[in-house]
Amino acid sequence: MNTDIPLSISIALTDLSRLMLEQSETQADTLICAKGCFYRASMTLEPVTEKDLQNVINEYLPEKSS
Repeated sequence: MNTDIPLSISIALTDLSRLMLEQSETQADTLICAKGCFYRASMTLEPVTEKDLQNVINEYLPEKSS
């Protein structure tokens, strides 16, 4: 999992997630034209259980230095 993404992308994904959930959607697929090229784009929202939340959060934290 790529967790080293710019804050602006994280914010955009959060905004997209809110819009999807407002439409009761958890999957989005589309074709995007950017910088003169076409791309397939997909997004899936997967719920995280309370039991798994800490492990998922830990995946996003930077590695601790020894």
